[in-house]
Amino acid sequence: MLSTIRTRALLLLSVTIAVAAQTAEDYKVTAVPGVDSAIALNFSQYAGHIEITPESHGNLFFWSIQPDVETEKLIIWLNGGPGCSSMDGLFMGNGPYRVNRDLSLNITMTGWQEHATMVFVDQPVGTGYSTVDTEGYAKNMVEIMDQFVTFIDKLFEVFPEYKEKEMYLAGESYAGTYLPYFASRMLELNRNGDKKYRLQGIALGNGWISPQHQYDAYIDFAYEKGLVPEEHKPIVDAAHRDCKKLLQYSNTIKVDECEMVLQKIVEATYYEQDGSKYCINMYDSRLTSLVDDGCGMAWPVDIADVTNYMRKPEVMSAVHVEKFKGGWTECGSKVGSSLNGDKSIASYDLLPKILEEIPVMLFGGDQDFICNMLGMNYLVGNMTWNGAKGFEDATALEWYVGDTQAGSFKQARNLSLVTIYDGSHMVSYDKPLETLDMINRFMGVGDNMANGVPSRVVGDTSPGNHEGSPSQENDWSQYYGMGTLALIFVICFAGVSGYFWYKSRKPAFQGYGPTGGSHMDGGEGLGIIGLQKKRHAKLRIDDHDDTNELDELVIETPGTLFTAEGYSGDDRGHYQRAATTITGNTIRKKHIPARFAIEDDDDNQVPNNTFPSPPMRDTHA
Repeated sequence: MLSTIRTRALLLLSVTIAVAAQTAEDYKVTAVPGVDSAIALNFSQYAGHIEITPESHGNLFFWSIQPDVETEKLIIWLNGGPGCSSMDGLFMGNGPYRVNRDLSLNITMTGWQEHATMVFVDQPVGTGYSTVDTEGYAKNMVEIMDQFVTFIDKLFEVFPEYKEKEMYLAGESYAGTYLPYFASRMLELNRNGDKKYRLQGIALGNGWISPQHQYDAYIDFAYEKGLVPEEHKPIVDAAHRDCKKLLQYSNTIKVDECEMVLQKIVEATYYEQDGSKYCINMYDSRLTSLVDDGCGMAWPVDIADVTNYMRKPEVMSAVHVEKFKGGWTECGSKVGSSLNGDKSIASYDLLPKILEEIPVMLFGGDQDFICNMLGMNYLVGNMTWNGAKGFEDATALEWYVGDTQAGSFKQARNLSLVTIYDGSHMVSYDKPLETLDMINRFMGVGDNMANGVPSRVVGDTSPGNHEGSPSQENDWSQYYGMGTLALIFVICFAGVSGYFWYKSRKPAFQGYGPTGGSHMDGGEGLGIIGLQKKRHAKLRIDDHDDTNELDELVIETPGTLFTAEGYSGDDRGHYQRAATTITGNTIRKKHIPARFAIEDDDDNQVPNNTFPSPPMRDTHA
């Protein structure tokens, strides 16, 4: 018996030593299936598992893209879910690849590896290619936070040069919960002298950060866009009232009862056409989707090809996960269901402390519904950080990539809020050039060029300039004052044409609150920056008063900037553009599943003559 125990102990020790002894070369990806052999890549790749919780065989999978040119920056990218693979980002977002229908790969020119080493991580354990025993799934954010910090430490052991780089944590959707937790822990370890992480900032895209503000934003966004017919509003309003009562006593990551607000909005938007049942795509409010596809769950259309590619044996072998069983899945249900009892606080409460030490950038596409920018505006307008509340009198700036206005941003006291016009929930998917320029500006690299395309910001600043010092603000005021005088002089001598040129270029710096948010109905929505003033939108203030939920503070909103066009030229899937002008009677096209309740698809079979409830899956990819 004693001999058996010793043998097992020695075996376990040998396995542990083998894992610890792995070097960068053990993770080297020598060839990626699907890439044309004639193409010379300008980056190196490393991928594989790093052991996190040996007692439950927990491993996190990563895929690193390391540019051949020396860079000082390191970006750790996370998708959300919870339980959705960051290979979404690598193959459908800010990575270097896109998967074709024949499962070959195209090389994109808008990957974020232009000026930084990128590390895409499947986390927590059980996500994507990451593994864990049945009983080893994380139960709360503290466990997930500890897993991530362990991963970073072990990653630095394998790649010690990464430790010397300036590190940024970036992600989208439920990463809005992950990343503030991770940053808080790393900064705490720095303060205590236990570690020395060179954490420079975090970037959160369409993030699930503040449930109390996002739940409000669901109903406001839906009503603003005319998604809910009048006869359904009493049901939606009742769900919202019940939610507001509970939010007075809860600041957790989710409130189960409040999920009904989203669900009731969805149920109000079903419609039938040509024998098929449709709903709105929760990730892109301009699109519609089949109810059977989960109202956006099968979007983007690339996901089927990405799934087939990731399950190819030669791909698994190339990234050193050939022993992985079960097949790669974009979003794993067990990760989310294991967190159903999590009572961790919302990451919103962590941001003020983080902002005392490092910059934070909140960004997103204005056409997203599930984590919409309206909610992002609410959370910023109600948050107090670094001695003041909201953005106060900070100037909203117009941002151009090439000759097109890509969006707008506002910044104050270490916080930047970037709205990307005409962008979806996965904004790097449909606005890759713009997001490349955005992250470069945040990191202070790129010389205002993204893939050879010049960019500019009215006011000659960027999200990367975080000081917001009085001297800076004075300089800006002088700049705008002199610029105005110069333009008036030009108008006097140039006549009517010069006048119109001036009007089209002159920045509008009016209003209260965060930067231009959801350009709803194809352009009209919450926002500071606009070429036209059309109507006033109200900014919710936290007062927990059902009779006065909307404060009278107003902000100017822009006129229509965009019109609905065909989505992408790819006819895969069942996605249609919603009408540019939307009313409750003309569009009944949305259905959104509860984000956190997860069931198997087999449990959702219903008779064909009814509108089924959507598949309960992870939605914060």
